[in-house]
Order: sequence, then C-alpha cells, then structure tokens
Amino acid sequence: MIYTTQGVTERQYTLVNGNDWHHLVDAVSNPPKLSISSVQMESYKHTQAPYVIYGTSTGLERGSSEITSRSILFIDVDDSGQDYSSRTNKINTFFSMSGTNHIIYPTINNSIKQGERLRVAIPLDAELNQEAYSKVWHVLTHNLHLNADPSGAGKAFKQLQGFYVQTSQNAHNQPIIENDGNALNTTFFLSKYENLSKPVTKQTADNLTKLNMNIGIPKWANNNRKIIRALLDPETHYPDFGGWDNMLTSIGGWVFKNTQGDINLTADAVQDTNNRGNSPIPDNELTKKFKSWMQHWHY
Repeated sequence: MIYTTQGVTERQYTLVNGNDWHHLVDAVSNPPKLSISSVQMESYKHTQAPYVIYGTSTGLERGSSEITSRSILFIDVDDSGQDYSSRTNKINTFFSMSGTNHIIYPTINNSIKQGERLRVAIPLDAELNQEAYSKVWHVLTHNLHLNADPSGAGKAFKQLQGFYVQTSQNAHNQPIIENDGNALNTTFFLSKYENLSKPVTKQTADNLTKLNMNIGIPKWANNNRKIIRALLDPETHYPDFGGWDNMLTSIGGWVFKNTQGDINLTADAVQDTNNRGNSPIPDNELTKKFKSWMQHWHY
C-alpha cells in the first residue's frame, strides 16, 4: 500500500491506490521543482514537501497507527566521504550486476547540509516486518560500505521517506532509475545476516562478510569478484591482494588471460587502475614493473 503526507507535521496519511514501485518510479521521474533558499527549505519540509511510506499500516492516523511491514527498502546516506557521482556509481553497479531494480536520488538537503546526501530505494520481493527489514538493511549497507542513517530500519520503522524534490541546490545531481530488472531477493540477503552478526575475531567485519557471501561459489568466480571489486574501487580493495603492486599485477594477469593476450587493453586497465589511487606508481616506474609482470602472464 502507498501512504503519503504533505509535510512532516501532517498527522494523517493519504492512502493512494496503485503499485508501490511504479508509484515511486513515477514520482522520481516527475519531481516537484523548487528554487528557494536553505532557510525557506525547513519551512517547506514541515508543511509542503511530499513524503511516503510503502508497506502496510494499521491505520491512517500517524500518531496512533503502526507500520507493520514495508515493501520498498530505503537507505539514507549522509556525508558519504566521497563525491556524489562516485558513490552513486558504485551503488548502481552493485545492484545492476545482480539485475535488481533500484532508484538513487539526491535528498532535499543535498548541497545544503554538509556532505553528500542521497537516498537509495530498492523494491522487495516480499514485504518485510521491522526485524527482517533491519537485517536486510544492515547486510546491504555493510557490503556497500555506506555511512547510512539506521533509524528508519530500527525503532523509527514508521519514519517517513522524502520523495525526490529537484531544487536549485541539488539539480546538478540527477537521479538514477533502474526499472528493467527484478525486486530484491530478500531470502538471499536474510540468509547472510546470521554470519554478518557473529562476533569478529581475527578478521575484519568486511572480510568476514566477503567470506560468507562467497560460500559455495567456485574459486574462479570468487577470484573474478575480487578483481572486479578492485577495478571498481582500487583504494578500498587493494589490501585484499596484500598490496598495491600485487593488485595491479593480478588485474593485469586477469585481463591478459580473459582477452586472449590483448596487451594494449591490459596496459590500459593497469594504468587506469593505478591512476585512481591516492599514491599512484609514477608512470616511468609502472612501465618497468609492467614489463616484468608481463613475463609471468599466460592465456
């Protein structure tokens, strides 16, 4: 079901008929457009901004009713530590690779409050109660390395979600809408929560999650996943290889093998990955290393 309000101070839900996901896609595709100051924005949020809850409520009066389940999962990212484009591209890649529908859009506070602020919406293949929703939320945010607000997945399960509103401040960040895939496989992600929540001993939480997500996966597939993660975000994943040099030669060998020895493409992949590091290897030194690494690559 679709429950909307106009402004966060509105005490009554308006029940809207229709498909939850299609309703959100349409709302993000046709947003309100504003040109107001950051001071005026607070008043707008309280009395006019569009908000929504997708799921099931026990009633239409916000104060006395409870949300018993949700059909669309939202992740609010605040102060991500990366520029908006880099962060959204990584989130988009994560869901696109599994064919999962998703929407990513800047919040109304984007470019007003400090840090990059965005919202991710993912349709669920089954409505989830608060406990199950929270588990899926934690697995997703952990694997995406997101600094996200957990309140809507916890005690504030009835928290309203703001629709996309295009403002003069956030208009430079366009939404991403992927609607050609499927809803999120909730059973799969729920099954990963138990391992995620176990106490961590010698391994970091990130590495433990990767291990659990890879159980039953062929060795070659695990290696491919490791390489692809490094290609997408080398600074985060180079420790998985034991160092920056080791990551570059692993990427080079992988590209060389899977392109039947395309040395030019291999060189481009290694150089591009190196250039995205905080402390890249100088070009003249990388050329020497590349010639040495190449002697050990086969296809």
